Amino acid sequence: MDPNVSRFKRFKGLGFEAELWEDKQKEAADLIERLREVVSIYTREVILGKVTAGRWSGKVDWAGHWKLYDDLVSQHNVLGQKIDFTSVKKVMDDYFLFDMTMPEISRIRESTNEGKGAAREKIAQEFGSPVRDIEGHNRRWEQFRAIPDDISDPFLISTKDDLARHALRILEETKERLKRDFDVDVEIDRIVTERLEAISKLYQSRPVKVTDELIAWGNREG
Repeated sequence: MDPNVSRFKRFKGLGFEAELWEDKQKEAADLIERLREVVSIYTREVILGKVTAGRWSGKVDWAGHWKLYDDLVSQHNVLGQKIDFTSVKKVMDDYFLFDMTMPEISRIRESTNEGKGAAREKIAQEFGSPVRDIEGHNRRWEQFRAIPDDISDPFLISTKDDLARHALRILEETKERLKRDFDVDVEIDRIVTERLEAISKLYQSRPVKVTDELIAWGNREG
């Protein structure tokens, strides 16, 4: 019998039919593709579960997060499972950039809140109590209310926009209004703005190339 008979469309004998080899290959390929999708979903859940678990407790372990990601990707490659991890990396980068940015936003918030407090005090000193110049008092408070509010939902912003750049814009407008309208200076450590500039560049050139220095930033270690 021809040894390639299994490659023919049908082989009849001994009361059964053997389906063609090509069909079996296609079925196997379809099964592998479905399994690849399952593995992709499972891997995503494992990695993101690790990233999100207990993160609001204050302790962050980005070295461990990125090691898990690298290990899973490399093992899938070793097994010949060419899975697209682009979406997983994107979400991890969202959290990573967020964790790098928030310490700087906190430092900005401390300084701008101090400046706003000084502006309130100037309004109180200017008009005294009881307030006699109601219109002038209202105008001053309109100027105060024009100062940007604190960033209310920074994580939501970080998933859609450059949070570091957004924080820098808020800072500059706040400084400008406090100085122009109330002669109040807001002092910000140059390291804060330089780091936000660096993080913004990382956002603009994603995916993020992870380094030990960035991991330290993400872990809020300095």
